[in-house]
Amino acid sequence: MTPALSDYLHQRNVVVLLSAPGDQRVVLGGEMGDLYRFGCWLTGSVMVGVAVFGSFFAGIETKMHETLATHAA
Repeated sequence: MTPALSDYLHQRNVVVLLSAPGDQRVVLGGEMGDLYRFGCWLTGSVMVGVAVFGSFFAGIETKMHETLATHAA
């Protein structure tokens, strides 16, 4: 999330600088590339997917243990 946040703050600062009266020059060399942005998005999506599937399978495992515990008692 940090690269996306830093890219947003960079773009916000560019808008603020261009809106201010006076010097109207801004250097845009630090902007995140499209491929890097896509990589960050894809990595984040995979991480969310792994968390969702992990919690789903953890719920199934917990139910199996509860079922076995009630049958054993």
